[in-house]
Amino acid sequence: INKTRLGYDYDLEKLQAKIQAVLNDSTQVIFVAETNNKVVGYIHLVNYDVIYADNFKNCLGLAVDNDYKRNGIGSALLKQAEIWAKENGAVGIRLCSGVEREKAHQFYQSQGYEVTKLQKNIKKIF
Repeated sequence: INKTRLGYDYDLEKLQAKIQAVLNDSTQVIFVAETNNKVVGYIHLVNYDVIYADNFKNCLGLAVDNDYKRNGIGSALLKQAEIWAKENGAVGIRLCSGVEREKAHQFYQSQGYEVTKLQKNIKKIF
């Protein structure tokens, strides 16, 4: 799903290690949607607790397999994420979405999310 939906071609062993780390970290969560014992979608959240705002949860990824899109899976994952966020002291969920992902933006807005600012993603790789 990461590769086909999000464009992230990441080493499987590294991915498995990262998932295990998330499962062992109470500040993060991954919810998955399954159909016939196959993962068809997921959402990953982590604390976003900065010193200048109330605690949010940061959605680091939400993806649904192409064959299962438009069946309510993304909405159900987002709803579960919101429940977890509230239960864990957050006032809301924030996320970043690439400017080219217009359908994703429409989806989030249909779920009550609003665009609050545009920004550049800046990083340095070592």
